[in-house]
Amino acid sequence: MEQEEVQLLARTKLWAVGVSASEFAQVLADGTGASTDRGGRIVVEEDLTIPGHPEVFAIGDLANVAGPSGQPLPRVAPMAMQQARFVARAIRARLAGRVPGPFRYADKGSLAVIGRNAAVAYFGRFGISGFPAWLTWVFIHIAYLIEFDSKILVIFQWGWNYLTRKRGARLITGDEILPVPDSGTDSPDT
Repeated sequence: MEQEEVQLLARTKLWAVGVSASEFAQVLADGTGASTDRGGRIVVEEDLTIPGHPEVFAIGDLANVAGPSGQPLPRVAPMAMQQARFVARAIRARLAGRVPGPFRYADKGSLAVIGRNAAVAYFGRFGISGFPAWLTWVFIHIAYLIEFDSKILVIFQWGWNYLTRKRGARLITGDEILPVPDSGTDSPDT
């Protein structure tokens, strides 16, 4: 089916993207008989293994992990990092002849950048916004980087981009500049 290109005139453009699992998830699901969610992620057991295959773990964007309420847990980097540590401990436990317990996600909070010097941060019932949240976002992201030289490089690059207001690396833009439609018209054709 050929896709039709549609051009919409707008003063503000927003880009939203969904995250679906890699093609490997379907290959793995087909090979193991595992079920997948509508995003293609494998529905895993509470120990992050594929049902019927305790020797195969699926984590990160590859896995649909149910929380205590039965709803899928958020697919965010902190959860993937916690899953990786859990699987490493589970493998060590199995090698020592012990049975690992279930995976439990510890929600450390949420951070989102809204714009220059603006962000929101929630840590349990505590929330901040604006410049303090933006600074929190910057320092937390740098703290989680691996290797000292990576941290220094990112600090330098982000600092330079901040001072020069360089934004190209974070924007998707087109070459064509469209006219702003009249506020009195309902569509560009009228």
